[in-house]
Amino acid sequence: MLKRGYPMGDFERRAADVSVDHPTVVEHYRAAQAIAARDERGEADTEELRKAVVHYRVLFDEMLDVREAKQMAAHA
Repeated sequence: MLKRGYPMGDFERRAADVSVDHPTVVEHYRAAQAIAARDERGEADTEELRKAVVHYRVLFDEMLDVREAKQMAAHA
């Protein structure tokens, strides 16, 4: 995410920044982060971790698609 221009410090600020550029996937990001926080406390089970990966994948797929679309537009 840092390479995409999102500072890695404060989660809430990062989520707010993501919501501006990717409003349709910010809830996936928040859900994945909540699961990651539960996992750090030893409270997440394997199924929840699987769901976190799915949530993160939606976010990263969106970020990559946006970058590719901008690159294609620049070359047109």
